[in-house]
Amino acid sequence: MAGIDYSLAGIPVREKFSLTASHESDVYGALAQNTQILGAVIVSTCNRTELYLSCADGFDCNPFALLCDALGMDFEAYRGLHRLRTGDSVFTHLCKLSCGAKSQIWGEDQIISQVKGSLVRAREAGATDSILEVLFRNAISAAKKIKTQVRFSGEERSVALRALSFLKEAGCKNILVIGNGIVGRLTAQTLCQNGFSVSMTRRQYHHGMVDIPQGVCAFDYSERYARLHAFDAVVSATSSPHYTIEHDRLCMCGKIPGLFLDLAVPRDIDPAVSQCAQIVDIDSLCSEVLRESHQKQLMEIEGISEKYYQDFRKWTEYKFNRACGQEKNIG
Repeated sequence: MAGIDYSLAGIPVREKFSLTASHESDVYGALAQNTQILGAVIVSTCNRTELYLSCADGFDCNPFALLCDALGMDFEAYRGLHRLRTGDSVFTHLCKLSCGAKSQIWGEDQIISQVKGSLVRAREAGATDSILEVLFRNAISAAKKIKTQVRFSGEERSVALRALSFLKEAGCKNILVIGNGIVGRLTAQTLCQNGFSVSMTRRQYHHGMVDIPQGVCAFDYSERYARLHAFDAVVSATSSPHYTIEHDRLCMCGKIPGLFLDLAVPRDIDPAVSQCAQIVDIDSLCSEVLRESHQKQLMEIEGISEKYYQDFRKWTEYKFNRACGQEKNIG
């Protein structure tokens, strides 16, 4: 596997590699043209974009170079902004990633669902093979065990809780949340449960209207500029490739919020908005240095992941021995 993450690149670079579901499908289609690639899974979040591959014996490649090719980007321009892992280290990394030990927020709770979703989308695209299916399932099982046994204490383990803390300190009361995905709904719900007056923008999708958390007001997304005067702050968390708040249109409003929390990659808030209001991006909100107290927890995590890795190894050995036996019988 190989990928780019927050520890290697800032948002302006990461957002170039951020993939929507349709973009993921295009990448899978490009990778399928290479018969030496047996399976692929893309993990794309605000913090990272990673490509996991299962390849034919003897095929040597850099997944990040293949990702750049599929996206029409120059690999040489970003060569120094990725990490490449092979063999055992891939499983260990995926376990740590899935339990939140690789997130900007130590022990983040949402990442395990995002990893599960990545596997589901790859499966729906016909991109996975049995190796990657079992690799991801074992890593996710390990992450679940880690979350129940390892104490990620004293941390705000979600973006929503970080947003809550920040908005409390800023003295904001009336909040507009743009975005109907998991992060947007969770943030709106968390703020509402903690005494904030919260509204959300609402869009109608082909499958119907989205769910709005109890106690949260809602209005149509197209009305957002006309209603900005009523809010102290805006939280935007969409997967849209376009800005949800543009500087030029904002300048045509009268009173505007003084604070914009941009929880999206690629960015939702036009950077030019910083000329008239404060913007706090996902990196600024969630940045965290690995503390010494985490080292003990990392040792616990590695101990648990090792057990699940051995289970994975036993499965691959069984699969290999069975395949060899079938070849002998055919011979």
